[in-house]
Amino acid sequence: MAQVGHTLVEVEKLAWEGAYIHLPAVFTTGQMPDTPSSFYPIPPAEGTLLARVSSIAAVAAVGLEAVSYGSENRGELFVNLAVMPGEGVYADKSRKSMKGHTDAVSFPVRGTHDALRNELAPSPDFVCLAGLRNPDGVHTTVMPLADVLAKLRPEDILELKKPQFIIRSQATFREGMLKILGEEHIVDGGEFLFEVNGQTWVRFSHSSAGVDDEEGPGAAAIEAFVNACRDSTSAVQVAPGDVLLVNNRLALHGRSAVGGEPGGQSRWILRSYGLVTAGLSERQRGDGPLHMLFP
Repeated sequence: MAQVGHTLVEVEKLAWEGAYIHLPAVFTTGQMPDTPSSFYPIPPAEGTLLARVSSIAAVAAVGLEAVSYGSENRGELFVNLAVMPGEGVYADKSRKSMKGHTDAVSFPVRGTHDALRNELAPSPDFVCLAGLRNPDGVHTTVMPLADVLAKLRPEDILELKKPQFIIRSQATFREGMLKILGEEHIVDGGEFLFEVNGQTWVRFSHSSAGVDDEEGPGAAAIEAFVNACRDSTSAVQVAPGDVLLVNNRLALHGRSAVGGEPGGQSRWILRSYGLVTAGLSERQRGDGPLHMLFP
């Protein structure tokens, strides 16, 4: 708190009212193994332990519980974000730049329920990124929703609040969805913008968003939203020892292209999620470890 010049109360307020909080140099990495080339497991080392402890402390400091979802990466609480070897969806995606999105986009936002499956837990309130390596200075990109909305016409905002969109699960959730639900979770008739306690919240993913009428006002609103996101991008370097908390309700996030080869000293970030869990039902909690939500 002293490093960022704020009290804990001030940091919590900033986190809930803004797009992100960047906490620089909150832990030391020490000696670490080569960067892994898969989402899990997390290699045991002083640096990875301190990154995990710091992440849990950071989300707890703003009133959250560290959570995962059983349908993504076996429900691991932390996953490695690193360049992956070979070819295929995950390998290609690990190298390319990523457009703005919110995580667990097909899940309901907190305070709402999925129209067909009440047992689905809400998407995370925050995405937590802990830096372990970033030799090429790759940027995490953040698109504050307030900046995006300021570039939209009122009629486009209204369209984005209508329950008319098709929202697919993001790629990392699909295999787990098939195992747990027997099918991929798809929202048919969902909103991208929500009014919650005086704030406008968002869920959106460029790769998972669609609408039946591709010539109608809903499609035009998506295009306007995408363009506004492109023009509302802030860049943050998550350096070793940094923690970045991205508000998954008030911002979209992405990434610039990642260079280098898998393993070795290539870019390595640990990602986790934070959620206000008060009010979750037993079914939303699931029957696995306490941190692992359904599905």
